[in-house]
Amino acid sequence: MPPAAGPHSIPGDKQAPAGAAERAAWPRDLAVRVGIFALVVVLWQSLAQFVIGVNWVSSPTLVLQRLVRMASDGSLARNTGATLQETLLGLIVGILAGVLGGILIARAPAVVAREIDPYLLGVYSLPRVALAPFFILWFGIGLVSKVVLVVSVVGFVVLFNVRQGMESIDADILDALHSMRAGRWEVTRYVVIPSLIPWILSSVKIAVGIGFVSAVVGEMVGSTKGLGWYVTQSLNQFDMTGGVTSLVIMAVLALILYAIVGKIERRVCRWQASATAARTVPM
Repeated sequence: MPPAAGPHSIPGDKQAPAGAAERAAWPRDLAVRVGIFALVVVLWQSLAQFVIGVNWVSSPTLVLQRLVRMASDGSLARNTGATLQETLLGLIVGILAGVLGGILIARAPAVVAREIDPYLLGVYSLPRVALAPFFILWFGIGLVSKVVLVVSVVGFVVLFNVRQGMESIDADILDALHSMRAGRWEVTRYVVIPSLIPWILSSVKIAVGIGFVSAVVGEMVGSTKGLGWYVTQSLNQFDMTGGVTSLVIMAVLALILYAIVGKIERRVCRWQASATAARTVPM
């Protein structure tokens, strides 16, 4: 976990040159990534066609043909949209619940937090694959069961990170603000929020991946649409191309979600650094 950023941290002088260097290296990084992707595609096609066989690993050409067919018949939008909806709703609810729960537990008396910890760890340790059938039975095979499954994973990840962030806030800074008669809003604005932002962003980066996986697992257990459902249906019919196509779509969606979170993180960190440098704690 990254260390919590304090409200008095001043952005370094090397941030601007680092940003310029990053922009200058972008074409090179893009070329390397495209080269690696092309190499993987060529190896995959060669192995599928000459060594293993397309019946076992499909091939890039067959996957591309299936993507075109899915796009034309609407199944691509329908199944991808269902998985994204479940993931995003679960992420939103799970993040909000985790932030609220982490703050409440961190502010609770130490004896309360100590007594709650074993139960939190016990519930969090339950395999979500084992819980998925229960959620399907309780909430049906529709949207709600998948969202609840995602929330059950994401909420705990965010909760533990936010709680750690709250506990890592420097008590001396809080005492200094209280001695200056700073109100609760000033303490929250200038200390709590800046300290929690890195922890929340770190937990969100983790939650995106496991939330996406949880939604797919829920679809594989019981659903009528979604990428997980499409994998199960394809493999039940020994349609290797359909299963591999679903995996490719999942990988692309995961990369897009990670890229979005990364962009938000960079924007928020730039805003936080600029705001920290421009203001001081009110006396």
